[in-house]
Parts: sequence; structure tokens; C-alpha cells
Amino acid sequence: MVFKRKLYPEELVIIEHIVDFVKDKHHRSEGHDYSHVLEVCRLSIEIARKIKDPVDPFVLMCGALLHDIGRINAPNGLFHGIDGAARAEELLESYIDDDNVNKQVQKIIVRHSPESMIPPQSPEEKVVFDADTIERLGFMGMVRGIMGKSGTMEDIIDDRIHKRLADYNKLFYGVSKKMAKKAYKETIHVSNTLKKDLKERAKEIHEITSYKLIKEE
Repeated sequence: MVFKRKLYPEELVIIEHIVDFVKDKHHRSEGHDYSHVLEVCRLSIEIARKIKDPVDPFVLMCGALLHDIGRINAPNGLFHGIDGAARAEELLESYIDDDNVNKQVQKIIVRHSPESMIPPQSPEEKVVFDADTIERLGFMGMVRGIMGKSGTMEDIIDDRIHKRLADYNKLFYGVSKKMAKKAYKETIHVSNTLKKDLKERAKEIHEITSYKLIKEE
């Protein structure tokens, strides 16, 4: 299904303003930068064009563009969905007179993040959720997930592996799973490589701490 309607000229103008805002705020972000936002937008459009559910293009694009605005200057990003909706509220109200549309966009921002613990319900919410999830998969998704995290390398990588391997089964649409299949396979390969390297690293650390290497001299 193609979008249930075309964008109106005034909506295109609003989207351009939001693009400028998002580009300015995300251009120095670590990991979840402007390129990530654009890729989520691209994937959202692709998914929306292939599913049967009717999708409002304006609500979708606003939500996709603003989905990670809560990550700006938020080191851990645990509440970035909820925080992002609060941040976007005044911006949306300055451009959009329709409160219902604004609320729909805010729900996309809140519900795209599993940490919000509020599952997506509308087609627009599910589409952006799937698009963002697909973007977390693959080699680049793994790298982005590691950036900016605190803790030991072993703990960070183990956490990323656990979350990324679970992401594929959280996708709502069959078309999303087809689109994500290659990246998911890459995620499995990267995860297995990292697990192997971590195991070898742990073995080497044990040998050093037990003075085994010195004893064998």
C-alpha cells in the first residue's frame, strides 16, 4: 500500500523546518547522529509503502525525524523516548495547530524506544519502531550501540550482543523482517566473532594474572 494520502504543501514546509532543526541538533551526536535519523526516515518510508496498514505520511515523517531528539545531551539515553516527546512538544506546537497530530507524533517518539516500556500501537508507531530496530542491526548498528557507553569492554559488548540478537524478533511487520534479514545475519556473525575474541581475551588475562606466561619462560 502506498501512503493513504499525499503531503500537503504546507506540510512539506513544516517538514523542512524540522529537518533543519534535527540536522542542527544531531550533527555532533555520538552514534545516533544525523545520518542515523535520515536512515530511519528512509526505512520508515520503505516499510510504509509495503504494508497494508494505512499510514499518514506527515505524522510518520515528523515522528521519524524527531524520534531520537531525546538523545541530545543525554549520556545514557535510558529515557530518550519519553524525554524526546517532551522536548518535541513545544516545537511541534509552534508549527502544527492540530493537537491530535502533535500527540500522534509524540507517541511515535515515546514508543519507538523499548526503554519506554510502552509498545507501539498505531501503524506509524510500529513503522518507526521497525525502522529504528533495523538500523540497530548489522556491523554499523553494533558499532553505534557501543559508542558512548560506560563500563568494561566485556560488559558493554555482552550487553549489545544480547540486545541486538533479540531485536529481530521484536519487528512488527513481515516486510520489516525481510528487509532486516541480511543485517541480522551480519549481527550474528559479528556477535560470534566478538564472543570468540572476548573468550580469548579472558583466557589471556587469566594467564597473565596467574603468572603462567612468566612461569613458562
